[in-house]
Amino acid sequence: MKLKKLALIGMVVVATMSACGIQKKEATETQTTAEGESKANADVKRPSDYGTAELGKYVGVEIPNIDTSVSDQDVEAQINTELTQDPDVVEVTDRAVQEGDTVNIDYTGTKDGVAFDGGSATGYNLVIGSNSFIEGFEAGLIGHSIGEDVKLDLTFPEDYHSEELAGAAVVFDVKINSISVSTPASLTDEWVSRHTNGEFITVDEFRASIKSNLEEQRSKSAKSQDQYNAISAVIADSKFEMNDDAIEYEYNNIYKPIDNMITQYGMDLDQYASAYGMSADELKTQIRSQAENYVKQVIVIREIYKKEKMSLTDEDYQLVVDLNGGSMTKDELVQQYGQEEVEEIAKTYKVINFILDNAKRTDVTVNINGETMGSEEGASAEEASKEAAPAAEGESEASESAPAEGSEAAQ
Repeated sequence: MKLKKLALIGMVVVATMSACGIQKKEATETQTTAEGESKANADVKRPSDYGTAELGKYVGVEIPNIDTSVSDQDVEAQINTELTQDPDVVEVTDRAVQEGDTVNIDYTGTKDGVAFDGGSATGYNLVIGSNSFIEGFEAGLIGHSIGEDVKLDLTFPEDYHSEELAGAAVVFDVKINSISVSTPASLTDEWVSRHTNGEFITVDEFRASIKSNLEEQRSKSAKSQDQYNAISAVIADSKFEMNDDAIEYEYNNIYKPIDNMITQYGMDLDQYASAYGMSADELKTQIRSQAENYVKQVIVIREIYKKEKMSLTDEDYQLVVDLNGGSMTKDELVQQYGQEEVEEIAKTYKVINFILDNAKRTDVTVNINGETMGSEEGASAEEASKEAAPAAEGESEASESAPAEGSEAAQ
């Protein structure tokens, strides 16, 4: 769990790295340099001095209106997404395995006659053609039928992440338990009941729930967008003297999750950056820009908190507790993250909400993505957000897909 902060560094773009297959590791100079930058400051203490600011206007800043309405098209798009994610599954009993089938299998992998760690699983659902497992595993099941025991003589790639298995000749004993095919689902009462585990039993109920959920999500997003717009307006109107050590500290905080991801997937920084249409140097430049923006935010928060002679209340701490899921009390948060960290986050929300409460709405209306309503080009109301670097959250929830227990070494 990470203690949630309200950060100005922009929308985080998480790389959708497929867990299917093992990417080739290339220890390039770029990767070595980048890892060195990240790890060099792993044990560096956070600077207490982030710098100073000549504050601009922070009472009565102007922010746009945000349209949170949900259209019928929005609802249908979400429903179509869920239909795709939860297709109809039909069991196949009258033929052998084909490309595109989902097979339920038990398997055991051995090296020199001895089972190796992570090479066995039971009841594992494998899509043939997904390239989830090492080369030859999925293709070796094609043409075999339910109940068959299949022996696969395979070799792990030379660049496999486990030194013990890299380049090793292994044997997989596989039993095929079942074969199924997925077909696009239709929106029916029966599908709704199955999809929602009986929470809703009719299409109309389900459609209403989708609209309600989208409205709630957009309301929360609008709140975050308002906070972003408010603090951004203050920063834009202020002048800063920033501590270089603070910038470097925040740079490494942003970079570390990226470093973890490229290591996990056997990539280098050039490969990661190219997924976003930029070079490694351009990525570093954007990360540094994010770090500088966050340092400015910290300075503004501290300066306004002091100038307005604010103090923290139980309600301020409760907000931090609520924003972190409410599973931990204030004392537990302090014990795990430290008093200073919890206080700073509470101060951040207090100051930004103060700015927001005193902000003025303009005549401009933007959609939930920050694009001006009625603008043919959809111009963003937040140019800064365009410069948000494709950073990866260290504990990404959006892109993590846990492999079946015991199946890692086959993949």
